[in-house]
Amino acid sequence: APAGVRSIGAAMVDAGFEKTRIVLQQWNRHFRPSRMQLDGRIPDLFMVSTMGLHLGQAMAMIRDAHLIDAAHRPLIIAGGPQARYQPDDLFSGNPANPVSADVVVTGEEYVLLSMLEVLLAFRGDGESMRSAFFRARDAGALDNIPGLVFGRGGTSEKGGLAEEMVDTGIQRLLGNLDELPDPVLGYALLEAPSRKATLGSRAVAASRIKWLSPISSIILTYGCKFACPYCPIPGYNQRQYRTKSGEKIAEEMWSLSKHYGLRHFFGCDDNFFNDEPHTMGIIETLAKAEFEGTPLRKKVRWYTEVTVHDTVKMKEHLPRIREAGCRGLWLGVEDMTASLVKKGQSVNRTIE
Repeated sequence: APAGVRSIGAAMVDAGFEKTRIVLQQWNRHFRPSRMQLDGRIPDLFMVSTMGLHLGQAMAMIRDAHLIDAAHRPLIIAGGPQARYQPDDLFSGNPANPVSADVVVTGEEYVLLSMLEVLLAFRGDGESMRSAFFRARDAGALDNIPGLVFGRGGTSEKGGLAEEMVDTGIQRLLGNLDELPDPVLGYALLEAPSRKATLGSRAVAASRIKWLSPISSIILTYGCKFACPYCPIPGYNQRQYRTKSGEKIAEEMWSLSKHYGLRHFFGCDDNFFNDEPHTMGIIETLAKAEFEGTPLRKKVRWYTEVTVHDTVKMKEHLPRIREAGCRGLWLGVEDMTASLVKKGQSVNRTIE
């Protein structure tokens, strides 16, 4: 179960939207938004997260959601990596097939929550979120929330083409990753694997999580000090290196282990060894962490992504890193000679 959609779900619950469900298409291949109901009614929001490799399937989900009568149709929000880098692909420019997302969120959790806060301020009694969105949009109330793309004018409100596209600019980033919601919340929202087109009456049982998703992807750090010309990561992070504290990481690993029996964790890092003092601060905390009389390092194993350059630089620390529970490092060696891709590596460093 990917960390991204779980984090969005956790943010929704943390903000009070408890009737939230996360559907993973690898578990629910026949799911159809046009047939979804929660507690006997069509949800107010339908959110789609996609990478470029399954953009076609995401658009198929959006088209199916448009089969819902306009009076009851949820607000359709698209996000994920595809939305972040190429949001225009989630809007149609074809008059013969104008189906599009209502709005694309090119930012992270708090951009979505900022938008919802505005919509709830506009929403009248009994009014749909979709209707509130169009009124807020036309009033210009969304223009000052960086990290949104949406159409305006034309027949977009009726599901047709817009006259213009509005991009509100680059998102404001969350600097302290300790402020992200508890990942335990996201796992509690997962739709159980099914062959049905509809949603189940309840989310998957907690006891099944470790069998369905035995490796838990969790957020540790964001960002990388290298500026490889092909890579969007430094630009996306606005040249910042963002981290969670060692204490927060330890608490999350322990809590996920306690609630769901999860023992293996993969850090969704861009380069965990990016900053030695930060890295070793996290390592020392994880190595010493203890909960209910049990050392964390005896309870969990974790793995993450690093670079050749930083691993060689930190080789003296590798035994301590292992003592903190780390059992695997993923290294991308795109160019051994560094003639095309320069990330501080060399032939000798790669061999080492």
